[in-house]
Formats: sequence, structure tokens, C-alpha cells
Amino acid sequence: MAKTTDISDDRGEDVAGPAVVAYTTEDDRYRPVREAAQAHAREHGCVVVLYAADVAGFMSDPMPNATDADGAGDRFGDRLGLADLEYLGRSTVASQVAQGRDTGARVAAWLPTGHGMGALAEYAHSLGAHVIFLPEQVASDDELSTLSSALGKSTSEGPSDIAVQVVGSPGG
Repeated sequence: MAKTTDISDDRGEDVAGPAVVAYTTEDDRYRPVREAAQAHAREHGCVVVLYAADVAGFMSDPMPNATDADGAGDRFGDRLGLADLEYLGRSTVASQVAQGRDTGARVAAWLPTGHGMGALAEYAHSLGAHVIFLPEQVASDDELSTLSSALGKSTSEGPSDIAVQVVGSPGG
């Protein structure tokens, strides 16, 4: 059973329910990945969570932590809406969320603190996601092997059944 996330009503964002994860970056080079995930989400009634893979820094976290302002880290769930992204200074990712919503999909985002396919797999497991959409540019044999290995590990809910969908570039 997929996990759900409750978002407070005062934000007016419906990003709870079954999810798929779409690999993205703060630039627009992986638009086809987001579009494929949005089409899937509209067809299957799930939420796209944009996984902004390039925001994790080696010297800083994209999300508030215990040393930040009191309660700032408690404010955010496992899916970030437009207000959250703007508050965190991620307007380019917020723009991608808004663009996805304009297509009729329910879209949220996540700013990972970890790097690589292992962190992506861990996040997808935590959401109970059923598909990860990856761009073919990052889906090398080594990366797919790492992701498959990380996805293959059993969780507390049993073995993983998360599919991986590789999306080509436009016209490719």
C-alpha cells in the first residue's frame, strides 16, 4: 500500500496519494521526463513528485535542519508544494511544479539532501512510489545497475516493486 502525505488545507494543494517520482534538475533539460510522468499521473490518478537531483550540496542542505530557525525543519513533509519551494528559494523548481499543474497533473517536488541513485531509490521507497521516471542521459548501465540494486533491497513493507521508466530526449 502506498503511503500518503497530508498537506495542510491552508495551502490548498492536493498532493496526497499514490506517487511517481520524476528525475529533474533546476534547469529545463529534462522536460520530456516530467511530461511522461505527468501523462502517467493524469492517466492513473497519482501525484508526480519532481526529484530535483542537482540541489543537494556538499557543504549545505537544501532543506532546513536542526540548526536552522526553530521549527523550520518541522514545517515540511515529504512532498513540497509551491509555497514550500518559494520559501526555500527554489523558484525554478516551483516553476516546473506550476507548469505540470497547468497540464492537469497533480505535482509536488522534493529537494534531496543525498546524492546519487541510492538516495533516489531511498526516497522512492519512502513515498511508496510505483514508478521512477529517469532521463536516458543519466540512465547509464552503471547508474541503472546502482538504482536496480538499491530498489531491489527489501523494505519494512516487503520487497520493492518500483518500476523504472527511461525517457528519451525529444525526437530521440
